[in-house]
Amino acid sequence: MSLSLQIVLSGLAAGSVYGLLAVGYVLVYRLTGIVHFALGDLVGLGVFVALFVTAGQGAVTEATASGWRFVLGLLVALAVVPALTAGTWFGIIQPQVGRGSTLGWVAATVAIAFAIQSFISVVFARPAYVFPDPIPFHDAGRDGIVTVAGATFQLRSLYVIALGVVLALLVEYVVGRTRFGRGLQAIEQDAEGASVVGVPSDRFVGLAFGLVGAVAVVIAIAAAPSGPFSATTGMLLGVKGLVAALVVGFRSPMWAFVAGLALGVVEAGIASGTISGHGLGPAYREVVPILVVLLLLALRGRVRTLEPE
Repeated sequence: MSLSLQIVLSGLAAGSVYGLLAVGYVLVYRLTGIVHFALGDLVGLGVFVALFVTAGQGAVTEATASGWRFVLGLLVALAVVPALTAGTWFGIIQPQVGRGSTLGWVAATVAIAFAIQSFISVVFARPAYVFPDPIPFHDAGRDGIVTVAGATFQLRSLYVIALGVVLALLVEYVVGRTRFGRGLQAIEQDAEGASVVGVPSDRFVGLAFGLVGAVAVVIAIAAAPSGPFSATTGMLLGVKGLVAALVVGFRSPMWAFVAGLALGVVEAGIASGTISGHGLGPAYREVVPILVVLLLLALRGRVRTLEPE
Protein backbone atom coordinates (compact mmCIF):
# COMPACT_ATOMS: atom_id res chain seq x y z
CA MET A 1 0.00 0.00 0.00
CA SER A 2 2.77 2.43 0.94
CA LEU A 3 4.70 1.65 -2.27
CA SER A 4 1.56 2.12 -4.35
CA LEU A 5 0.91 5.54 -2.80
CA GLN A 6 4.50 6.52 -3.41
CA ILE A 7 4.27 5.48 -7.08
CA VAL A 8 0.98 7.32 -7.58
CA LEU A 9 2.21 10.57 -6.03
CA SER A 10 5.49 10.63 -7.94
CA GLY A 11 3.64 9.70 -11.12
CA LEU A 12 1.04 12.42 -10.70
CA ALA A 13 3.77 15.02 -10.15
CA ALA A 14 5.47 14.09 -13.44
CA GLY A 15 2.10 13.70 -15.14
CA SER A 16 1.11 17.25 -14.23
CA VAL A 17 3.92 18.50 -16.47
CA TYR A 18 2.94 16.16 -19.30
CA GLY A 19 -0.72 17.08 -18.89
CA LEU A 20 -0.19 20.83 -19.13
CA LEU A 21 2.00 20.41 -22.20
CA ALA A 22 -0.78 18.23 -23.64
CA VAL A 23 -3.25 21.05 -22.97
CA GLY A 24 -0.96 23.34 -24.94
CA TYR A 25 -0.78 20.92 -27.86
CA VAL A 26 -4.58 20.56 -27.92
CA LEU A 27 -5.23 24.32 -27.85
CA VAL A 28 -2.72 24.98 -30.63
CA TYR A 29 -4.05 22.14 -32.76
CA ARG A 30 -7.70 23.11 -32.40
CA LEU A 31 -6.98 26.74 -33.28
CA THR A 32 -4.52 26.23 -36.14
CA GLY A 33 -4.64 22.58 -37.20
CA ILE A 34 -0.91 22.13 -36.54
CA VAL A 35 1.19 20.25 -34.00
CA HIS A 36 3.81 22.58 -32.50
CA PHE A 37 6.70 20.13 -32.30
CA ALA A 38 8.94 22.76 -30.67
CA LEU A 39 6.66 23.36 -27.69
CA GLY A 40 8.67 21.17 -25.31
CA ASP A 41 11.96 22.78 -26.37
CA LEU A 42 10.50 26.25 -25.80
CA VAL A 43 9.65 25.19 -22.26
CA GLY A 44 13.17 23.84 -21.76
CA LEU A 45 14.54 27.14 -23.04
CA GLY A 46 12.61 28.92 -20.28
CA VAL A 47 14.44 26.89 -17.63
CA PHE A 48 17.83 27.75 -19.14
CA VAL A 49 16.95 31.43 -19.49
CA ALA A 50 16.23 31.50 -15.76
CA LEU A 51 19.55 29.74 -15.08
CA PHE A 52 21.49 32.14 -17.31
CA VAL A 53 20.07 35.27 -15.69
CA THR A 54 20.78 33.79 -12.25
CA ALA A 55 24.34 32.56 -12.68
CA GLY A 56 25.47 32.98 -16.28
CA GLN A 57 27.01 29.81 -17.70
CA GLY A 58 28.15 28.50 -14.33
CA ALA A 59 26.49 26.22 -11.82
CA VAL A 60 23.78 27.70 -9.61
CA THR A 61 24.72 27.59 -5.94
CA GLU A 62 22.47 27.87 -2.91
CA ALA A 63 23.72 31.43 -2.39
CA THR A 64 22.85 32.60 -5.92
CA ALA A 65 19.53 30.78 -5.84
CA SER A 66 18.43 32.76 -2.80
CA GLY A 67 19.31 36.16 -4.28
CA TRP A 68 17.41 38.71 -6.31
CA ARG A 69 18.94 37.49 -9.58
CA PHE A 70 17.11 34.18 -9.27
CA VAL A 71 13.78 35.96 -8.90
CA LEU A 72 14.69 38.13 -11.89
CA GLY A 73 15.60 35.00 -13.84
CA LEU A 74 12.18 33.48 -13.20
CA LEU A 75 10.45 36.68 -14.32
CA VAL A 76 12.58 36.97 -17.45
CA ALA A 77 11.83 33.34 -18.36
CA LEU A 78 8.11 33.95 -17.90
CA ALA A 79 8.38 36.92 -20.26
CA VAL A 80 10.72 35.44 -22.89
CA VAL A 81 9.05 32.08 -23.49
CA PRO A 82 5.48 33.35 -24.14
CA ALA A 83 6.87 36.09 -26.39
CA LEU A 84 9.02 33.61 -28.28
CA THR A 85 6.17 31.09 -28.54
CA ALA A 86 3.90 33.74 -30.05
CA GLY A 87 6.75 35.07 -32.18
CA THR A 88 7.46 31.69 -33.76
CA TRP A 89 3.80 31.53 -34.78
CA PHE A 90 3.68 34.95 -36.42
CA GLY A 91 7.15 34.94 -37.96
CA ILE A 92 7.76 31.34 -39.00
CA ILE A 93 4.77 29.02 -38.72
CA GLN A 94 1.80 31.15 -39.77
CA PRO A 95 3.17 31.92 -43.27
CA GLN A 96 3.47 28.17 -43.92
CA VAL A 97 -0.05 27.52 -42.61
CA GLY A 98 -1.38 30.38 -44.75
CA ARG A 99 0.10 28.73 -47.85
CA GLY A 100 -1.53 25.44 -46.89
CA SER A 101 1.88 23.79 -46.73
CA THR A 102 1.81 20.88 -44.27
CA LEU A 103 5.44 20.06 -45.01
CA GLY A 104 6.28 23.71 -44.42
CA TRP A 105 4.85 24.01 -40.91
CA VAL A 106 6.17 20.58 -39.88
CA ALA A 107 9.66 21.52 -41.08
CA ALA A 108 9.38 24.94 -39.40
CA THR A 109 8.41 23.59 -35.98
CA VAL A 110 11.06 20.84 -36.10
CA ALA A 111 13.69 23.38 -37.17
CA ILE A 112 12.76 25.65 -34.24
CA ALA A 113 13.16 22.70 -31.86
CA PHE A 114 16.62 21.80 -33.17
CA ALA A 115 17.71 25.45 -33.19
CA ILE A 116 16.78 25.80 -29.51
CA GLN A 117 18.62 22.59 -28.59
CA SER A 118 21.71 23.70 -30.50
CA PHE A 119 21.65 27.15 -28.89
CA ILE A 120 21.38 25.68 -25.39
CA SER A 121 24.18 23.20 -26.09
CA VAL A 122 26.49 25.99 -27.27
CA VAL A 123 25.81 28.34 -24.38
CA PHE A 124 25.68 25.70 -21.63
CA ALA A 125 28.66 23.35 -21.92
CA ARG A 126 27.83 21.01 -19.02
CA PRO A 127 25.90 17.79 -19.80
CA ALA A 128 23.16 18.76 -17.33
CA TYR A 129 22.33 21.44 -14.78
CA VAL A 130 20.56 21.39 -11.44
CA PHE A 131 17.77 23.92 -11.23
CA PRO A 132 17.33 25.45 -7.76
CA ASP A 133 14.05 25.13 -5.92
CA PRO A 134 12.11 28.44 -5.75
CA ILE A 135 10.41 27.21 -2.56
CA PRO A 136 12.54 25.93 0.37
CA PHE A 137 10.96 22.48 0.64
CA HIS A 138 14.24 21.18 2.10
CA ASP A 139 13.34 22.93 5.37
CA ALA A 140 10.37 20.60 5.86
CA GLY A 141 10.56 16.96 6.93
CA ARG A 142 13.91 15.28 6.28
CA ASP A 143 15.40 17.60 3.68
CA GLY A 144 12.05 17.86 1.91
CA ILE A 145 11.24 14.14 2.26
CA VAL A 146 8.09 13.22 4.20
CA THR A 147 6.42 9.94 5.12
CA VAL A 148 2.64 9.49 4.98
CA ALA A 149 0.90 6.13 5.57
CA GLY A 150 4.26 4.41 5.19
CA ALA A 151 4.98 6.03 1.81
CA THR A 152 8.09 8.19 1.45
CA PHE A 153 8.03 10.95 -1.14
CA GLN A 154 9.18 14.50 -1.85
CA LEU A 155 6.94 17.17 -0.38
CA ARG A 156 7.35 19.16 -3.57
CA SER A 157 5.46 16.39 -5.44
CA LEU A 158 2.24 17.53 -3.77
CA TYR A 159 3.03 21.11 -4.72
CA VAL A 160 3.62 20.23 -8.39
CA ILE A 161 0.40 18.18 -8.52
CA ALA A 162 -1.64 20.99 -6.95
CA LEU A 163 -0.07 23.62 -9.23
CA GLY A 164 -0.77 21.50 -12.30
CA VAL A 165 -4.44 21.08 -11.37
CA VAL A 166 -4.83 24.81 -10.64
CA LEU A 167 -3.22 25.83 -13.94
CA ALA A 168 -5.33 23.33 -15.90
CA LEU A 169 -8.51 24.67 -14.31
CA LEU A 170 -7.34 28.23 -14.99
CA VAL A 171 -6.84 27.46 -18.68
CA GLU A 172 -10.27 25.80 -18.77
CA TYR A 173 -11.82 28.91 -17.21
CA VAL A 174 -10.07 31.31 -19.59
CA VAL A 175 -11.09 29.29 -22.65
CA GLY A 176 -14.65 28.58 -21.52
CA ARG A 177 -15.75 31.61 -19.51
CA THR A 178 -13.98 34.75 -20.77
CA ARG A 179 -14.48 36.98 -23.81
CA PHE A 180 -11.03 35.96 -25.02
CA GLY A 181 -11.97 32.29 -24.66
CA ARG A 182 -15.25 32.75 -26.53
CA GLY A 183 -13.28 34.40 -29.31
CA LEU A 184 -10.97 31.40 -29.46
CA GLN A 185 -13.97 29.08 -29.65
CA ALA A 186 -15.38 31.13 -32.53
CA ILE A 187 -12.03 30.93 -34.36
CA GLU A 188 -11.93 27.19 -33.83
CA GLN A 189 -15.41 26.70 -35.25
CA ASP A 190 -15.13 29.12 -38.19
CA ALA A 191 -12.08 31.37 -38.52
CA GLU A 192 -13.48 33.36 -41.46
CA GLY A 193 -16.85 33.83 -39.77
CA ALA A 194 -15.13 34.97 -36.57
CA SER A 195 -13.21 37.62 -38.51
CA VAL A 196 -16.41 38.83 -40.17
CA VAL A 197 -18.09 39.46 -36.80
CA GLY A 198 -15.08 41.38 -35.50
CA VAL A 199 -12.96 38.79 -33.68
CA PRO A 200 -9.27 39.74 -34.14
CA SER A 201 -8.26 36.23 -35.13
CA ASP A 202 -4.52 36.77 -35.62
CA ARG A 203 -4.12 38.62 -32.34
CA PHE A 204 -6.19 36.11 -30.38
CA VAL A 205 -4.28 33.13 -31.79
CA GLY A 206 -0.99 34.87 -30.96
CA LEU A 207 -2.20 35.50 -27.41
CA ALA A 208 -3.24 31.84 -27.15
CA PHE A 209 0.29 30.79 -28.15
CA GLY A 210 1.65 33.11 -25.47
CA LEU A 211 -0.74 31.66 -22.89
CA VAL A 212 0.37 28.13 -23.76
CA GLY A 213 4.01 29.12 -23.38
CA ALA A 214 3.43 30.86 -20.04
CA VAL A 215 1.50 27.98 -18.48
CA ALA A 216 3.98 25.39 -19.69
CA VAL A 217 7.05 27.25 -18.43
CA VAL A 218 5.46 27.80 -15.00
CA ILE A 219 4.95 24.09 -14.45
CA ALA A 220 8.36 23.26 -15.96
CA ILE A 221 10.13 25.64 -13.58
CA ALA A 222 8.15 24.16 -10.70
CA ALA A 223 9.11 20.60 -11.67
CA ALA A 224 12.70 21.22 -12.86
CA PRO A 225 14.33 20.93 -9.40
CA SER A 226 13.28 17.26 -9.18
CA GLY A 227 16.23 16.19 -11.35
CA PRO A 228 19.07 17.26 -13.69
CA PHE A 229 18.00 19.38 -16.66
CA SER A 230 19.79 19.12 -20.01
CA ALA A 231 19.38 20.57 -23.50
CA THR A 232 17.14 17.66 -24.50
CA THR A 233 14.99 17.49 -21.36
CA GLY A 234 12.45 19.93 -22.78
CA MET A 235 12.14 17.85 -25.95
CA LEU A 236 11.47 14.70 -23.90
CA LEU A 237 8.79 16.48 -21.87
CA GLY A 238 7.26 17.72 -25.11
CA VAL A 239 7.13 14.19 -26.56
CA LYS A 240 5.29 12.94 -23.49
CA GLY A 241 2.85 15.84 -23.61
CA LEU A 242 2.26 15.04 -27.27
CA VAL A 243 1.62 11.40 -26.40
CA ALA A 244 -1.07 12.47 -23.91
CA ALA A 245 -2.67 14.77 -26.51
CA LEU A 246 -2.66 11.95 -29.07
CA VAL A 247 -4.39 9.60 -26.63
CA VAL A 248 -7.45 11.90 -26.52
CA GLY A 249 -7.25 12.73 -30.22
CA PHE A 250 -6.58 16.45 -29.58
CA ARG A 251 -10.25 16.82 -28.65
CA SER A 252 -10.40 18.13 -25.07
CA PRO A 253 -7.85 20.17 -23.07
CA MET A 254 -9.03 18.79 -19.71
CA TRP A 255 -9.05 15.20 -20.93
CA ALA A 256 -5.56 15.80 -22.32
CA PHE A 257 -4.46 16.89 -18.84
CA VAL A 258 -6.01 13.76 -17.33
CA ALA A 259 -4.21 11.65 -19.95
CA GLY A 260 -0.95 13.32 -18.93
CA LEU A 261 -1.58 12.44 -15.28
CA ALA A 262 -2.31 8.84 -16.25
CA LEU A 263 0.86 8.67 -18.35
CA GLY A 264 2.91 9.86 -15.37
CA VAL A 265 1.44 7.18 -13.10
CA VAL A 266 2.00 4.47 -15.70
CA GLU A 267 5.62 5.57 -16.08
CA ALA A 268 6.20 5.50 -12.33
CA GLY A 269 4.64 2.04 -12.14
CA ILE A 270 6.84 0.73 -14.94
CA ALA A 271 9.98 2.17 -13.31
CA SER A 272 9.13 0.33 -10.08
CA GLY A 273 7.84 -2.89 -11.67
CA THR A 274 9.52 -6.22 -12.30
CA ILE A 275 9.20 -9.06 -14.83
CA SER A 276 10.43 -12.51 -13.71
CA GLY A 277 12.29 -10.89 -10.86
CA HIS A 278 14.09 -8.35 -13.06
CA GLY A 279 13.48 -4.64 -12.48
CA LEU A 280 12.25 -2.68 -15.48
CA GLY A 281 13.80 0.63 -14.46
CA PRO A 282 13.80 4.15 -15.97
CA ALA A 283 14.80 3.01 -19.48
CA TYR A 284 11.56 1.06 -19.91
CA ARG A 285 9.63 3.89 -18.27
CA GLU A 286 10.59 6.18 -21.15
CA VAL A 287 9.92 3.70 -23.95
CA VAL A 288 6.95 1.48 -23.06
CA PRO A 289 4.18 4.16 -22.80
CA ILE A 290 5.16 5.65 -26.16
CA LEU A 291 5.19 2.22 -27.82
CA VAL A 292 1.75 1.46 -26.37
CA VAL A 293 0.32 4.72 -27.70
CA LEU A 294 1.83 4.13 -31.15
CA LEU A 295 0.20 0.71 -31.13
CA LEU A 296 -3.16 2.20 -30.14
CA LEU A 297 -2.89 4.80 -32.90
CA ALA A 298 -2.07 2.10 -35.44
CA LEU A 299 -5.06 0.03 -34.30
CA ARG A 300 -7.32 3.09 -34.34
CA GLY A 301 -6.26 3.92 -37.88
CA ARG A 302 -6.83 0.32 -38.98
CA VAL A 303 -10.32 0.27 -37.47
CA ARG A 304 -11.22 3.48 -39.32
CA THR A 305 -10.03 2.09 -42.64
CA LEU A 306 -12.18 -1.01 -42.13
CA GLU A 307 -15.31 1.00 -41.30
CA PRO A 308 -17.92 0.99 -44.11
CA GLU A 309 -18.32 4.19 -46.09
